[in-house]
Amino acid sequence: MNIGIDATNIKAGGGLVHLARLLENYDIEEHKIYIVGGEWINIIKKRKWFHFIIIENIFSNPIKQEFFKKFKLPSLLEENDIIFAPGGTFLSKKKPYISMSQNMLVFEKKERNRYPKSLNWLRYILLEYLQVRSFRKASGIIYISEYAKNYIQNKYPGLKKIKSKVIYHGISDEFKNHPQTQFSIDKYTKEKPYKLLYVSIINFYKHQWNVVEVVKRLRSENFNIELELVGPMYKPAQKKFKNSLVGTDTYIKYLGKIEYNQVPALYTNANLFIFASTCENMPNILLEAMSSGLPILSSDYGPMPEVLKDAGEYINPTDINSIYNGLKKLLLNPSRRQEIAQKAFIYSQKYSWQKTTEETFKFIEEIYNSNQIAQQAYQ
Repeated sequence: MNIGIDATNIKAGGGLVHLARLLENYDIEEHKIYIVGGEWINIIKKRKWFHFIIIENIFSNPIKQEFFKKFKLPSLLEENDIIFAPGGTFLSKKKPYISMSQNMLVFEKKERNRYPKSLNWLRYILLEYLQVRSFRKASGIIYISEYAKNYIQNKYPGLKKIKSKVIYHGISDEFKNHPQTQFSIDKYTKEKPYKLLYVSIINFYKHQWNVVEVVKRLRSENFNIELELVGPMYKPAQKKFKNSLVGTDTYIKYLGKIEYNQVPALYTNANLFIFASTCENMPNILLEAMSSGLPILSSDYGPMPEVLKDAGEYINPTDINSIYNGLKKLLLNPSRRQEIAQKAFIYSQKYSWQKTTEETFKFIEEIYNSNQIAQQAYQ
């Protein structure tokens, strides 16, 4: 079986890590895999049964990209038996393909509307149309959380007829770190504060400014805490974020985007993790924090409770008082911190890229075989 993979819009972030880890753990040599994308696919570990088709100078222009995907990409993948489209937008009448949902901003109008009206806002509306069209024509759909599956299928009931499977992302071993001992907050000083960490893109649905306001309030109440914020900047959110940081330079640090291989050390050096997102499909960053043995203050929006279960303190990220009460509760209760950190670490062990890879390619094979049987019956 030859498998074609459309990686044309899997350019960075969790989507690219997912694809790289999938293929890194795939070792069935009798199946040839053809991967089409830009130069970013070079991060994928090369194997003799992998074939890279690198397309240059079209992906910076969305119109050129969509033209390429509609008129040229299908012919590049024509010799394959089945296509896997992890980016979600693919269309072919000649070949069976499996689509995948990875971005809930495409489907959640309320979250999309946190953005100012702009070309990017319009882009998400267009992507919803393109992804739903791709899903309806697909032979199979992979969802990466039950939350995403239920939300999308309730919004578009016709998709319930398409074969689907929920396959969670994995977590890399480099994040694995047994929970550290949690001490009373009284043991920390301004010189050696209790370290809070939030890793995520600075964006409207991540609510970093609300977390900053809470840290300011707790500092004014003489809690010796420090906040480290890590992640790239979505430019339209820059002004709001930077305004929130005024006067906090001694206890709030924004490190910007850092290399992925440097991220595990951030968790190792932190005491508690905060995740205040209101829109996720499968929160990889939350998994990283769980595997790193940290107590977690988490958003109560789906799918966070699906992943973290009872191993976190939940807050409403849009409500500063909710964040304040949740964080203060954890700071004052080291035994609670210890308890949830231990639970989160245990729960994280069920997630692995090997398991994700096995389930993904088993599903691809099932869809391929069912299409073969259907074709034979038709003939």
